[in-house]
Amino acid sequence: MRLTTHSDLSFKTLIFLAVAGEDGATIAQIASAFGASEHHLRKVALELVRLNLVTATRGRSGGLRLAASPAELTIGGLLRQFESVFADAHCLGAAQNGCVIFGLCGLQRVFNESLGALFSVLDRYTLEDVVKSSPGVAAKLGIEAAPPPV
Repeated sequence: MRLTTHSDLSFKTLIFLAVAGEDGATIAQIASAFGASEHHLRKVALELVRLNLVTATRGRSGGLRLAASPAELTIGGLLRQFESVFADAHCLGAAQNGCVIFGLCGLQRVFNESLGALFSVLDRYTLEDVVKSSPGVAAKLGIEAAPPPV
């Protein structure tokens, strides 16, 4: 599977925000943690806000926060929102796309079945699963652990 840079940075941003929790983060913090361009991350953040995955607040205590619980966001659902094309093969398109045996060979069925299996797996996992199964991510990203509730 191949992700666009935009999708990759979208997932990284959501992971950062899931780890940061209620505190959220600024574009500068996320860009610094991943060595990404703030300009590119700003575009990603705007798209995440447009998709209602992230909220953005301006001002001194502003920043980005997840708009939903990480437990509500499936990896498959997110990927479907980030990517519009899942394979470059002509066989996976709805139109012939110049293939003279389109619809006659079994390759289209095989590719579609495998893509269905991929999403079947991705839909079983949430952003929360990804974050919980990755101990040490907060420290690696420079996010301080929230103090335990008193």
